[in-house]
Amino acid sequence: MDIRFIAQDDLDKQLYNSCVHFATNGSLYGYDWFLNATAKEWDLLVEVEEERWVSVMPLPHINSWLGRRKLEQPRLVPELAIYSVKPLSPKRIQAFWDAVPEVFRGGELIVEPASVPGNNGRFTVGTADGSALFLNQPYEEIIGDFSPEYHEGLIRSEMASLRPGSSFKPERLADFWLKVNGKSAGNEWTYHAMQRLMYQVLHRSWGGTHAVESPEGELLAMSFIVYSHSRLFPLFTVESTAGKAVGALAFLWDNLFKTHADKNLKVRREEVLF
Repeated sequence: MDIRFIAQDDLDKQLYNSCVHFATNGSLYGYDWFLNATAKEWDLLVEVEEERWVSVMPLPHINSWLGRRKLEQPRLVPELAIYSVKPLSPKRIQAFWDAVPEVFRGGELIVEPASVPGNNGRFTVGTADGSALFLNQPYEEIIGDFSPEYHEGLIRSEMASLRPGSSFKPERLADFWLKVNGKSAGNEWTYHAMQRLMYQVLHRSWGGTHAVESPEGELLAMSFIVYSHSRLFPLFTVESTAGKAVGALAFLWDNLFKTHADKNLKVRREEVLF
């Protein structure tokens, strides 16, 4: 197994993104443009087979005050992985973690369950939680085991005569998100990062904005939905206090479930919050 370390400056974007795109476990979070918008610095490991990149493992990192490099999970990236067009056998997984250069002195990453090594070595490896909600079934079956709070929210939204909002620019969602969550150093960083990511997605025509309004036109809930790898990614979702009172987010998701029922898509159940 030929695994090579490649610094970010030497990244071949086409080879890297192609591997993430066609990987059996490919994900939106693995693309170079997503990592560039969220990680301070990142390098990678590459498995090469006949000069083809068949597996890649991004290594986001920071330098400590002592100048030591350590792995660190980027903000807005809930999970990473060893992205591979090959079967992710325990041997392949361990070989990648063992190949991380000694210059990386510890740190932590959260990865999908299939990318967790048997031996963590000098790193802390967290397993991403979550279960899949498959949308390739009738609408009634999709929401069949949702919590009572979801159905109560739908009743409130109907009583409030909520309506879908029109499409909007990423700046409007970011402004609404910051208004709801408040200003802080961390939120200011997220405010700018989410706009970079949304424009990257729109450039590729991979997703868009969704909103819910009151009959008077008051904005109550918003979400930015991305479609990648037969999966629905709700990148940014926000609901105002007034929206929570009338079930705005339940109304938003219910419309999405009706639209996407019987389609070959899935979403992480925990990202739907019901």
